Amino acid sequence: MNLRISALTALLALGGFATNPVAAHEGALDANGCHYERKNGNYHCHKQMPPNPDRNAPVKKSRENICHDRSSPNYRQLRYFVSYRNMAECVMSGGNEANNETGGLSNRF
Repeated sequence: MNLRISALTALLALGGFATNPVAAHEGALDANGCHYERKNGNYHCHKQMPPNPDRNAPVKKSRENICHDRSSPNYRQLRYFVSYRNMAECVMSGGNEANNETGGLSNRF
């Protein structure tokens, strides 16, 4: 009986080391509480952030990673965004320029 208990204890201890739980790492988050996943390049969000107070920013990068200037139809509706001084800075940060007619992605790519 003692041999069975010892064997069971050893097996449970070994099983505890073999199944090391994996902790998710968020990485550095931008002002939207989002980041790029390096493995597949997806931009996704982990945190719910308060709306950006800079409603009159020259260029806004949305959580969908689209850069909107004041001529974009969606510029005024954005509440969660990272503000930039110009379109070039927004695009350099990894954003995609919006199509100013539809508010979606431009067809330049």
